[in-house]
Amino acid sequence: MKILIIHEIEWFEKVIFEPHHFAEILSLNGNDVFVIDCAIPDFKNLVKGMKTRIIKNSNRVYEGSNVTVIRPPTILLKGLNRIFHFMTCEKVIRDTIKKNKIDIILLYGVATNGKQSIKVSKEMKIPILYRALDISHGLIRIPILKQIVKNYEKFVIQNVDKILTTTPDLARYIHEMGGKKEKIETFPLGVNLKIFKPLKKDLDLCNALGIGKDDLVLVFMGTLYPFSGLENIIKKFINIKNNHPTLKLLIVGGGPSFNKLKKLIREKKLETEIIMTGFVSQHKIPKYIALADICINSFDVNFVTNRILPTKILEYFACGKPVLSTPLLGTKEVLPDETYGIVYSNSNQFVQTISDLLMNSERLAKLGNNGYIYTKNNHDWNILSSKLEQLFKKLIIKK
Repeated sequence: MKILIIHEIEWFEKVIFEPHHFAEILSLNGNDVFVIDCAIPDFKNLVKGMKTRIIKNSNRVYEGSNVTVIRPPTILLKGLNRIFHFMTCEKVIRDTIKKNKIDIILLYGVATNGKQSIKVSKEMKIPILYRALDISHGLIRIPILKQIVKNYEKFVIQNVDKILTTTPDLARYIHEMGGKKEKIETFPLGVNLKIFKPLKKDLDLCNALGIGKDDLVLVFMGTLYPFSGLENIIKKFINIKNNHPTLKLLIVGGGPSFNKLKKLIREKKLETEIIMTGFVSQHKIPKYIALADICINSFDVNFVTNRILPTKILEYFACGKPVLSTPLLGTKEVLPDETYGIVYSNSNQFVQTISDLLMNSERLAKLGNNGYIYTKNNHDWNILSSKLEQLFKKLIIKK
């Protein structure tokens, strides 16, 4: 098959996540895979950015995969790059489909290139499948822009041939937004089990981070958004330390809230107790997770987070680690109880629950084993990619 994946992120600089896995595994399976991405601001390459760029033979996760990335022309200035991408991407999508005889489109974009993708797919009679990972407009803060994105989101949901959601609750949201039930299917998130796996504690890494070999460690991994819930933990961290003096909190990741959290840590004089690494390459993340006694997902429960299952939870599981999470409905529906490797606690009790769990190493070990077995059996990227491939073939025949 000739597959086109369309997204509104930059393919090489942003964090590796689902589209990268699908693209590269589908390539390894013998398919021709093309990706259209959206360039980030880059003043040094203004002239280069004004032309369509094609990057062949790319891979970030799986050695030997071969993905062609196509970048529409734009003005690489902050605030303008997406606006001009919006205006130029339709022609690039159309040209890519014609030139490469594309069979199917997997769409991740909404506001920047969703309408254009659907217009071209209908014009050229090519099936288009939308992968819903979250509530797109819920991530926007500016009210006017939020409403615009919501309208685009509705348009995408109501006009694609198939929609794959990550949780049953997100599927209900898609239906509320006008998606037809017969087009909606819940399709699991995946984990690269060759990268994310149980590892022994790396003592050299401990030394580099200022963590003692016998210290207790909490790990939060992922992009640091305002809803991460980490402020609450940092403010109350001393309460856990009273019961567990050797405890350290390791925050692996960067993002919008990085500087704010770092400032709060300084104000609380916790620089030696709470370690922030910034972004770490995906291949190295399991070494950091291996240091954990408990891995946490402390997200605030809100309109956006409540319907999702954060991928980090599955990656924690794959590394054999017990997980404590706030009770997100989307997550609880998929992972209802401790037999799946997870414990739930609301934000008010989260810090106390951490302290209680650290008292029971036997319970933690059982949780870690439960999560590992569940993820190995249900969320292997290789198996899911094969299922997606079969779904593509059915849509192509049907079209």
